[in-house]
Amino acid sequence: MRIGRFERLLLIKIADLGDAAITLPAIHSLRKAYPQASLHVVSSPLGTELYRLSPDIDRCFVLEKSRLKRPAGALALARLLWTLRRQQYDAVALFHHLTTNAGRSLYQLLLAATASPVRAGLDNGLGTFLTHRVPDRGFGACPEWDYARAVVEALGASPQLERPRLRVPDAAFRRAQELVGDARDGLVVIHPGVGPFAPARRWPIESFTTVARELTRQGYQVVVTGTVNEEPEARPLLRTPGVTSLIGRTDLATLVAVLQQAKLVIGNDSGVTHLAAVLGRPTVAIFGPSNPDAWRPFEAEIVTPETLTTTRASVLALTAALPCAPCCYVGFRVGRPQGCSTRTCLIDLHPDVVLRAALQLLEGDRDSSW
Repeated sequence: MRIGRFERLLLIKIADLGDAAITLPAIHSLRKAYPQASLHVVSSPLGTELYRLSPDIDRCFVLEKSRLKRPAGALALARLLWTLRRQQYDAVALFHHLTTNAGRSLYQLLLAATASPVRAGLDNGLGTFLTHRVPDRGFGACPEWDYARAVVEALGASPQLERPRLRVPDAAFRRAQELVGDARDGLVVIHPGVGPFAPARRWPIESFTTVARELTRQGYQVVVTGTVNEEPEARPLLRTPGVTSLIGRTDLATLVAVLQQAKLVIGNDSGVTHLAAVLGRPTVAIFGPSNPDAWRPFEAEIVTPETLTTTRASVLALTAALPCAPCCYVGFRVGRPQGCSTRTCLIDLHPDVVLRAALQLLEGDRDSSW
């Protein structure tokens, strides 16, 4: 089928919140290229929850990779493969690197099940099952959201990315209003957690606490987000006078509504900072062992303590830029998601540096909303 005549497209991104969020600009570009097409996606449960908020997506299929080794998970996969075959997709976009043998086998199986004549994705030399191969130059050769752009460009989408919109239910907006009020003092969202894959990305909770204490002293309204499981780690921060805990009190749609009201979002390299950047909110994302060249949020600029004052960007990927970092997602290897025992790359980012970055964005009064 000639590029430009697609009516049914499948997108594959089996990942959690942040990895799903950074594909949204590329998916929006694909939707603009094919406004009448049906766009479906296969993702994880949390990724699916986000994709269902996108007006660019028509249907979602859930795949839980963690259950595939169980009989019930294998049966669910078989049913999914049969469902995908029946959809008769004109094209498939695979938003994954072919880094691990297990991952590559799963993606090849999904693509084969579709029997689609057009299969686009990143090729590191092992993508023989792809018909439209985008050169994979390794983690960090470009941001992950730019790799996603290249994949949809191979399917005829524009190379120019735009910020997408999310469709948030009215009930979620009302719930967010109940939680944060009218935020007249300037709402600052702090998200101290990270996903389970690489907990070494956590900046010390004591450092977050120092930043929150100073921001509340200066009159900003500080709220802390996270899951119930993250509450014990966040307790020192939650005890800060003037800080409001939203931990365990928001579903994803409500979290999006809260972020949309934020004057600033501060967090680790995590799903929430990626989501905030895609939503156009001023963001400080703190990087330690993970690779900012690969995982910096959408449209973020990488800055160090020395270059902080020279940037005009409203989304910052802040790193100490030590010689030993990054040690996770470099080249064609996952590397060390567990980091090292010293965490020097995070400890060397002192609270005063993050506070300077925060105040620079808050006082700059940059409006990056749509």
